[in-house]
Amino acid sequence: MAWSSSDSAKATPPWLELPREMTTTIIQKLGAVEILTTAEKVCTYWRSLCQESSMWESIDMRIEGNIWEVPYDLEKLCRYAVDRSQGQLKDINIEYFGSDELLLYISQRCPQLRRLRLVLCDCITSEGVAEAVQNLPLLEELHLYYTNINNEAIEAVGRCCPHLKSFKLNLHGSHIVRDLQALAVAKTMPELCHLQLLGNEMSNKGLQAILDGCPHLESLDLRRCFNVHLEGNLEKLCCERIKYLRHPNDSTDDYEFDAVIRDEEDSERIDLPSDVTANILHRLGAIEILEIAQKVCTTWRSVCEDPAMWRVIEMKYLDGPVWPYDLNLMCRHAVDRSKGQLIDIHIEYLGDDQLMHHISQRSSHLRRLTLACCYDLSSNALIEGLKRFPELEELHLIIMPSVLSGDIETIGIACPKLNSFTFNERGCMYPLSEGSELDEFADEAEDNECAVAVAKTMPNLRHLRLFQNEMKNEGLQAILDGCPHLESLDLRQCYGIDLGGVLGKRCCQQIKHLKLPSDSVADYEWDAGDTCEERKATHRGVLISTLGDILTTTLTFSTAITFPMSEIWFLGHGYL
Repeated sequence: MAWSSSDSAKATPPWLELPREMTTTIIQKLGAVEILTTAEKVCTYWRSLCQESSMWESIDMRIEGNIWEVPYDLEKLCRYAVDRSQGQLKDINIEYFGSDELLLYISQRCPQLRRLRLVLCDCITSEGVAEAVQNLPLLEELHLYYTNINNEAIEAVGRCCPHLKSFKLNLHGSHIVRDLQALAVAKTMPELCHLQLLGNEMSNKGLQAILDGCPHLESLDLRRCFNVHLEGNLEKLCCERIKYLRHPNDSTDDYEFDAVIRDEEDSERIDLPSDVTANILHRLGAIEILEIAQKVCTTWRSVCEDPAMWRVIEMKYLDGPVWPYDLNLMCRHAVDRSKGQLIDIHIEYLGDDQLMHHISQRSSHLRRLTLACCYDLSSNALIEGLKRFPELEELHLIIMPSVLSGDIETIGIACPKLNSFTFNERGCMYPLSEGSELDEFADEAEDNECAVAVAKTMPNLRHLRLFQNEMKNEGLQAILDGCPHLESLDLRQCYGIDLGGVLGKRCCQQIKHLKLPSDSVADYEWDAGDTCEERKATHRGVLISTLGDILTTTLTFSTAITFPMSEIWFLGHGYL
């Protein structure tokens, strides 16, 4: 009879009656992600089993479905699983994520590792593999699927892992002849018993070297190695020496991944010079590159994996605020691909403190940072990140409610090389009349704190945008005094400023490209219209209170009413 929660006071749940060994076996059939996020939460007994180091001698970080839709930080989960093994980890499988840092983390804590399997780990490099294997002297199996490493890394594996018995380096393949990887295997892996080089570019020369250098080979998989021609003495030698031999043209139906040679699918596209291809792909955003472009063909994928492709990263939503992927994770992936070469990043409608920390730790050469509507990013995290960008020259903050005027001075101190700064917020949207009874609210809008902070800490500025800022003439005067190199200044919708008289004349003389408070916003890429509902409501309440003796709170203007001009400036704006 099925157990229900109503029976909990009378009977023990059936899963608690299973022998300990059987429960352990059941849990181990789950992947590490399922164990950490689900299984260990079933009950305290299961949790105690999941915390035992013996449960983590084998870690499978396989993920079903789209990697970008996973609501977890997979690298963090993987580190957590590795820590639980307490050095007893012997077998780990990582698919579709990972970095050099993660691989090094594993190798430093798991010296007993015997088997390492990496599948489509784009951010793991040859250098990362070469460094990690120095800590894995007992490694017996290294299986790499579409995680390409060069011949130097292969030689490092062979030197550092003398017990290696099984090696797989599987790629999509092409007809370009390259023997360096095969020669590296032959040179440094004499104890190999099993070798799979599906889609490798080696020729007969590379195969001959492997047969000579790996005398203990029992199985050899050469499928999709179309530069190898098994005929004559070479074919005879393979058949005599290798017990289980897969020929280049053998079926790949039993292969678990896509084995298509994609660089034959569209020769016109593939034959483009790599710099032209890169220029085309640069026109896409990071999301389109990661989710679409790199899957077109192996050549495009190769270009997309080049760190130079990621010196500029643009993370914008494609179709509004709803997107089915973890965009913070996708952005971290793009940053990792840059390998420290990132100089320009633009982020809209995503980002949090963890993402800013990730960027700041890996992008010390950043020169341009644009953040727009990053509502989950705190000012503290932003400032701490900026301190790690000593070469930053441009900072553009657009509708960032967590960043207040009081933070601007700290930002200026953190970025001494800043020559272009944008701080666009939704401030006072329409001008307030001088001497009106609305001065109590006007005092709030006449805040010069941001302008004074800019003037005080950003003397090297050449370009400044303070769209919809609440400063008054005193703030603008401070900017002109403190930023003598300014060439362009955008003051649109800064309605607290009066550019009549001497101040206006000075602006025209000192600033080459000046945009006035009332200038058109038609070329402004963000919403500059009726968006501040709360501010409008506040204005509306103040106005109704001020004119309460004249108008009712329903405010109907269908009847002609005469007011002093100083009190009716708002009527022409359709403000109420």
